[in-house]
Amino acid sequence: MEMGRPPVFLLSSRTDRMNSHESLLHLLADLVAIPSMNPMGRDRTGAEYSEEKIAAFVSDYLRQNAIDVKTYEVAPHRPNVIGYVDAGAEHTVLLEAHLDTVHADNMTIEPFHPRMVDGRLYGRGACDTKASLASFLHTVGTLAKRASTLEYNLALAAVCDEEYSFTGARRAAENGLKADFGIVGEPTQLHIVRAHKGVLRWRVVTKGTAAHSAYPDRGDNAIYTMGNVLTRLQAYGAGLMQRPPHEELGTPTLSVGVIEGGQAVNIVPDRCWIEIDRRTLPGETEGEILKSVESVLHDLPRYEFEPPHISIGGSDVSTQNPFLQRLAGVIEKVNGECVIETAQYATNAGVYSQFGITTIVFGPGDIAQAHTATEFVETSQVIRCSEILLHFLTK
Repeated sequence: MEMGRPPVFLLSSRTDRMNSHESLLHLLADLVAIPSMNPMGRDRTGAEYSEEKIAAFVSDYLRQNAIDVKTYEVAPHRPNVIGYVDAGAEHTVLLEAHLDTVHADNMTIEPFHPRMVDGRLYGRGACDTKASLASFLHTVGTLAKRASTLEYNLALAAVCDEEYSFTGARRAAENGLKADFGIVGEPTQLHIVRAHKGVLRWRVVTKGTAAHSAYPDRGDNAIYTMGNVLTRLQAYGAGLMQRPPHEELGTPTLSVGVIEGGQAVNIVPDRCWIEIDRRTLPGETEGEILKSVESVLHDLPRYEFEPPHISIGGSDVSTQNPFLQRLAGVIEKVNGECVIETAQYATNAGVYSQFGITTIVFGPGDIAQAHTATEFVETSQVIRCSEILLHFLTK
């Protein structure tokens, strides 16, 4: 694949750069000030538990910068925003960041009153992942004004519901989002995460017959049945970790993280369910995994699988990929070094990879600060992220 000439580093005057940096940090503060918490499957409602307001802000920002924008609901009050800059180029690069954050319960700082202290911007979502969103928006807004300098067409996706079900990214891909290379914004400390595991989550339900606990022989205890399921799954999970490992990601894993059953201690339970978290390697498919797990349970009575509520594939981009190499070269020039690594967690990159978009993970911030009581991002990383992308995307 011909990737064009190496990027030329044309820096504006120091005053212009300072104005640009201030504009970027103001944009980040504006984003943090808009609550966009994910209800995470809980019974939480209201504008603050929705991406609607922040999606409107992002949409307005793109339109003000003369960027074609499409907004559509994935679920009620849960929109995606897609922007596009046509540079007449051969290839398209996707910049993607999610709009939602985790909840702000138990934060020890004001979650939606962003504060800048000692080179850090504090607030819910500052690190995960409004820093990436601000960098991407600022970059696209800047480059849209000089599209003739672009090496690639640009697609920008600001999607809902990453923190819980990944439905925003999946809907974007299903609706025809296309690119030759994707960058998913997450707090990686400006490292390139070229590969990560996927995740499949589903429930297993066992059923029995209720009876008074004084007469347990008249019932069929669903919790006891689940005990047999758990014994098999524990052995199955141990076996997964004996498989030949991926050279960097290790082996797949299985964990049962939730169990619930019964109505009262004096009633023989007629229902019990567990929730399984299966971490996957790139190339494993949902169908193969479910068939494999069912093969170790097939002779047990009265159980059933519910359809998976999360199914995200793994992502694995070669270090020889020409887009990745170009990005790595820019990062090395800006930062002095480029770290390319892998991760155990899952991101929207796995969704886009499943739909044929070669996607890496890259963005400002440290994952150790995500979801914390005093969440923050180093503002210098936000600025450098935008600078890196400006150089990467231009001729």
